[in-house]
Amino acid sequence: MAIPAPAAVFDLHGLTVLDAATSAERFLRAQRKARPGATVRLITGRGRSGGGAPVRTRVRTLLRTLEAQGSVVRSFELEDSEGSFLVRLAG
Repeated sequence: MAIPAPAAVFDLHGLTVLDAATSAERFLRAQRKARPGATVRLITGRGRSGGGAPVRTRVRTLLRTLEAQGSVVRSFELEDSEGSFLVRLAG
């Protein structure tokens, strides 16, 4: 089943890996309270050429953890551009 269009978007460009993870979790928790069951987009970027994508990797780890806990994230998917995630919030 496809994830619906996002109700909110949060752009993590320009943040350090630690700041991006902290900010993303704060955003997801706030959105979960405000819009239970909604879909949101986290923009991580694809990483600099040859430098990998440490923000995307760290955010993916965060999403997996929150999904396993079940109270904030229901599911997520990396978009085709590989520069953002669509996240379905728990309801």
